[in-house]
Amino acid sequence: MTTPPPRSRLVVLLMLGTIVAATFAVPSVHARPHVAHRQPSDHELRDKILGLVDRSRASRGLPGLELNARLSREAFHHARRMAHSNHLTHTPNLSDLISDVGGTVFGENLGKGRSLRGIRDAWLRTDATRHILLDPRFRHVGLGVVHWDGFFWVTLQVFD
Repeated sequence: MTTPPPRSRLVVLLMLGTIVAATFAVPSVHARPHVAHRQPSDHELRDKILGLVDRSRASRGLPGLELNARLSREAFHHARRMAHSNHLTHTPNLSDLISDVGGTVFGENLGKGRSLRGIRDAWLRTDATRHILLDPRFRHVGLGVVHWDGFFWVTLQVFD
């Protein structure tokens, strides 16, 4: 037997190295690709639950709620306070806040849950909170959502 020239050995080694590298680069059939998940912003969370509430209202022939920016900031801060204290509690100065934005009739729903849809569904299952969501007098909403430690904390303040 004759020994191949050194150049052909080099080619064989490079080809073998390429094959080995390609073998390691092929993902397993069971492997899931890594996808970086971006956390939704507070505004995106607020818009999502507002969409859920508005769909519930629309299915009953009611108009959607108009978001009030000033009251939504207050609702967000209240949701954050509830999350940090791990306790649901109504906004203590809600009547003053509603009066400041021109409202006369108002209601407030609070929620804590693993999903925004679950919170909306819980509101619809209880007479008092369902009434607040579906009261045709309400046209405006202050809405705050915080995602904290695996839970969503929601403050919804409706008024007219």
